[in-house]
Amino acid sequence: MITLVQLSDCHLLKDKNKTGYAGIAPYHSLESVLNHAVYPFTEGSIDSTEGATQSTLHARHKAIMLVTGDISGDNSLESYQHFTTLMERYVADTKVEWFVLAGNHDNNPHFDRVLGKRHLKSGKPIRFQGWHIHGVDTRSSKDIHTAAGEINDEDVHALEQAIAQFPNEKHVIALHHHVLPSNSWMDKHELTGAQKIVGLTEKYSQIKILIHGHVHSPLRQSISRNDTPSYGSPSTCWQWKMQAEFGICNEAPGYQVVELHEHGAVNVTVKRVEK
Repeated sequence: MITLVQLSDCHLLKDKNKTGYAGIAPYHSLESVLNHAVYPFTEGSIDSTEGATQSTLHARHKAIMLVTGDISGDNSLESYQHFTTLMERYVADTKVEWFVLAGNHDNNPHFDRVLGKRHLKSGKPIRFQGWHIHGVDTRSSKDIHTAAGEINDEDVHALEQAIAQFPNEKHVIALHHHVLPSNSWMDKHELTGAQKIVGLTEKYSQIKILIHGHVHSPLRQSISRNDTPSYGSPSTCWQWKMQAEFGICNEAPGYQVVELHEHGAVNVTVKRVEK
């Protein structure tokens, strides 16, 4: 089984103590979320299985943390340095492997310089027990300042090649932007070329699930005639209301856990970390 711990939309700032919406300081909020999220994977936690050695557990179970974009909130080098410091403090000594995707707020040279080696790209998916987890980069190539995104043909081609090469295995698409309209004010920050992803889910039933960030909400949708489930993640800081006008939701910061079972079952659970 793969336990995929998805964090998203950290919006870290140069000043660790600076607050944003809802009076939340993104650095301290992310720290609380990380502490909560990695606990089941720390030595001596209640997640241990009786009678199983650590090597046996590791062979049967892979734990992955994927941060699906908008790591920075102000495009500063310091925001990425804060992020890597927290990952080193909370994740490095666990059995959790971690990767990142870029969001619209990561359309800067600091992301690639600091996190390029951790960037999950469509041509190099995570593979384990018949599952392939593909990252798709939705940063705009035309406007580095836009909150909108775009799908590029290279990612679509890489996804199609992977499915053609492993047609009997199961595939996950992870990206920052939501694919279908959310019927909220966030749709003004849409994903150009989203129909290309919809077309893939229509064509390939091997795509079992999509996960994304951007909307700061556990948005649940079904895509195409295959009813491919799409799961939005809470933000590790402030939450958006899914309504026509801009609004802040009073839900606590959070993350979601996606369990990918060897025989194809998928379970998704939202976790909240009270302020």
